[in-house]
Amino acid sequence: MPRVGANIYKRKDGRWEARYVKAILPNGKKKYGSVYAHTYKEVREKQMACIRMPPCMPSKTKPNTLSDLMWVWLASRLNAIKRSSYLKYESLIKNHLSKDIGQFPLDQISSTTIDQFANEKLNGSSPLSPKTVNDILTIVSLAYSFAAAEYGLPKPMIRRVKEPRKEMRVLSRVEQTALENYLLADVDLYKIGILLSLYSGIRIGELCALDWDDLSDGTLSVNKTLHRIKQGAHTVIEITEPKSKASVRKIPLPSRVNTIIESQRASGRLIKGRNGVGVEPRVLQHYFKRVLTICKIEDANFHSLRHTFATRCVEVGFDIKTLSEILGHTDVKTTLNRYIHSSYEQKKHNMEKLCTGVFEQGKPSE
Repeated sequence: MPRVGANIYKRKDGRWEARYVKAILPNGKKKYGSVYAHTYKEVREKQMACIRMPPCMPSKTKPNTLSDLMWVWLASRLNAIKRSSYLKYESLIKNHLSKDIGQFPLDQISSTTIDQFANEKLNGSSPLSPKTVNDILTIVSLAYSFAAAEYGLPKPMIRRVKEPRKEMRVLSRVEQTALENYLLADVDLYKIGILLSLYSGIRIGELCALDWDDLSDGTLSVNKTLHRIKQGAHTVIEITEPKSKASVRKIPLPSRVNTIIESQRASGRLIKGRNGVGVEPRVLQHYFKRVLTICKIEDANFHSLRHTFATRCVEVGFDIKTLSEILGHTDVKTTLNRYIHSSYEQKKHNMEKLCTGVFEQGKPSE
């Protein structure tokens, strides 16, 4: 029974079979159902119709333990969140919540219990990063909000742990010039990808999902993203809708950059490897690291291109609302708090503006 994808198979009898999650048990195990058809298109339509229906799960039966609650909550979100988000939540529940605190009866869990659990995850024998601990606490909070609405259970106070503020890496103007000189010396599709990120702020997953049809009349249309997700014991590449509604956007490109990109127009994906297949994010990340080494630029990750783009936009006078829309942020606060980094050059330029009046005449006041 050869596999085609998306849990769809062609059977030996010639029919197509598609599987879908029919029910999720309180312990998190999934019960699958199947639909059948004589064509791939027909069976896919039947599968999507079943997927749009929420899976069976106990609705008014009060969960006994935190683990029970987590699985019931997750089942309620199956068709309401992106598949990648669902798989991430599922992994955190399995690895960190089903055991230990997950076995506690709900009426024995307090804010102190959750604080102790978070501290153990931070400082135990296999410590987790503050960000991962906060991700776990976030889904606990969401599950308790669900329990409050569904069963009338009280929600304990859930306190996030402190995360060290990480300084975002922004290329200096000298580094950016060195990078651009290398990219333009012998242009290929990998270099085009780096250049496009540097002058559009596009995310790496959005970049890897681009087709040439997404670039027209000097405008870049962002409407999908590519990522690798876990499917059973393996991982697969999946192209889905972008991170949020705000991430679906059109970005006008500088004319000089657009001319360089258009010189490389070809069929298929905009960024692709030697075999003609689209490149996934980790491959482009590794390539970018090699480019930095060649250019003798201090280490940075691919996302630094996005930070650099945002910083340069502010330096040349972009209004924050416009920049926020180009970056695909849901609100302006994200742009202000996370992606705007004042460079030393900008600080120096602004400080020089303070010297006015007699200082401009080159003599002290009398």
